[in-house]
Amino acid sequence: MSTNTALFGRIQLQHLSVNNLIQWGDHLSVEHPRIDAQHKAIFDLGTRVYESWRGGGNVDLLRPAVDKLENLLKVHFAYEERLLAEIGYEGLEQHAAEHRGMLVEMENLQLRFHAIKQGHEFSGGSLLAPGWSIMQFILGFTIGHVMSSDMSYCQTLIASRNQIQGTA
Repeated sequence: MSTNTALFGRIQLQHLSVNNLIQWGDHLSVEHPRIDAQHKAIFDLGTRVYESWRGGGNVDLLRPAVDKLENLLKVHFAYEERLLAEIGYEGLEQHAAEHRGMLVEMENLQLRFHAIKQGHEFSGGSLLAPGWSIMQFILGFTIGHVMSSDMSYCQTLIASRNQIQGTA
């Protein structure tokens, strides 16, 4: 693939809605209603931030949503790690490390949103635009984290719930 083709592909991707790339659904369920609701809230808010940015949304109005997104992540990760510790999930240390890395990434995105002055343009579909980074983050969160890392604890979570309910 030539450099021009790769660049063209990224620019075209930037103009797509997140929902053109992935839809929220049962295929993303970890079989725990509270965690599923948290995951969906993170996905939905991140998608709204990106879609607002893509539609020319006001940066000053998007900043609070980005701050809320970071807070949702912190609350979710703390809850998920507490739950995984309670059920004795063996991969907790690695999972928590992944959470810490995602929080650092989110904090960097937040800093970028706060550094931009209203009216600043990112010409030519710049990959430096924070909206583009939010899209990448949400795709990474959904495809890379929920569909991979979180799915790895599903069986342990289900087995623990069954044992508590006496249906093992």
